[in-house]
Amino acid sequence: MVELVRFAVPVAGEKTLLVWELSSGPTAEALQHSLFTVFSQFGLLYSVRVFPNAAVAGPGFCGIIKFYSAGDAHRAQKACDQKQLFQTSPVKVGPNVEFLALLG
Repeated sequence: MVELVRFAVPVAGEKTLLVWELSSGPTAEALQHSLFTVFSQFGLLYSVRVFPNAAVAGPGFCGIIKFYSAGDAHRAQKACDQKQLFQTSPVKVGPNVEFLALLG
């Protein structure tokens, strides 16, 4: 099956993944590179951004991965959630809408 992908800014939520429980050891730049390396294997990426956790969440980082294709984002989520991708502890990967629901 072939999927026609438009090269436009992804606006649909199903194209965006949140990655959390990233280690506090590496720098944000190193984590961004690691996330890009892992997630680009599933399809073309629009952006990869890394943010420090909020003070109440403890040390560490979270990342937001935007794909051009919702199908690629879905495959990446299924393959990477609860896996030790590039650190010793597993990361959590979910649709960005789950994160927004956690915020209330």
